[in-house]
Amino acid sequence: MRSTGGGAGSLQVARIFGIPIYVHFSWVLVFALIAWTLATNYFPDRYPELAVTSYWARGLAASLLFFASVLLHELGHSLVAIRSGIAIESITLFIFGGVARLASEPRDGSTEFKIAAAGPIVSVLLAGLFAGIAKSGLFGGATGAVARYLAMVNVVVAVFNLVPAFPLDGGRLLRGVLWRPLGKLRATRMAAGAGTFFAYFLILSGAVNLLRGAAVTGIWHILIGWFLKDAAASAYRQVRLDDALEGLVVADVMIRDVIAIPADMPLSEAVREHFGRTGFGAYPVVRGDTVVGLLCLRDVLRRPPDERQTTSVQAAMLPLVEDLTVEPAEAVTETLARLGASQAGRLIVMDGGRMVGLVTLRAVLRRLALARAGEKAGG
Repeated sequence: MRSTGGGAGSLQVARIFGIPIYVHFSWVLVFALIAWTLATNYFPDRYPELAVTSYWARGLAASLLFFASVLLHELGHSLVAIRSGIAIESITLFIFGGVARLASEPRDGSTEFKIAAAGPIVSVLLAGLFAGIAKSGLFGGATGAVARYLAMVNVVVAVFNLVPAFPLDGGRLLRGVLWRPLGKLRATRMAAGAGTFFAYFLILSGAVNLLRGAAVTGIWHILIGWFLKDAAASAYRQVRLDDALEGLVVADVMIRDVIAIPADMPLSEAVREHFGRTGFGAYPVVRGDTVVGLLCLRDVLRRPPDERQTTSVQAAMLPLVEDLTVEPAEAVTETLARLGASQAGRLIVMDGGRMVGLVTLRAVLRRLALARAGEKAGG
């Protein structure tokens, strides 16, 4: 699975090919659940003569290798994306498997198709590898059972991901095929519609399993279905937003009349004369005619009231760095990702070393609302 956007609740555990690898806390729960199921049911049913410790050793090894397979699946997507000129922000292993976060959407249907196909191809190759190991008999019957399980589960991963339901790989393959004849927006709408249908099918299947007494299977289907439903809707909203903002640059959406605060002003005065009067969340900070940083209200509030009289704006501001600035000609679709990652929630627009504006998510949404209002009026 892929996504354009580790995240909250994730811990970086490695870096492969320059890509940060994160593990979400929910991964630990699933890892333990798979290991427990294998150690108490799967292996004992097939090899009743083994010791309990052998079952647990194989269960833990199989669970770990399963997630290693998921990681390789996501690396397949990622390496093809990188070869296509798309940066990878991270790969995260979590409760539903894994997700590779692309820095941007593919530029055309052909690129989308190649990136989407890479993951299932890796899973099929892994299934073949583990099946070969199991048939070779080199590692004994019980250890070969681990390889057989991994062959089976990689086939399941490949088949499930090939369901033509966005945002699964199959849904992205479908979008890639429809992209050229229908355009990106319509292709995404159709693929996301298929994803929503499949999600509700899983939820209904889960409910039926619950009624039949298969609680674990039922709950699992419902959780996966709910996740896919939300992911499909979110992905379609993002594509609609990108389509609406296509062609716009920062200069089209930025706030031009920007009030700046002197670096040597006490925080108490900044609160009284600026934050308290306007309700703005942040102000650029200047020393003379030079922009030196950004003062956020949250950073002011971290200072005790009795310290604000003697603390200058410069002591509490975020120093001006490249991550806090943007150029007027940058595409708004690219700036949105930077706004989401910015700790200040806004960027200072700089042109030739001179501040010419401020861009915020609210400013982008305001411009989008005005454009939609104009379309309705014109229609």
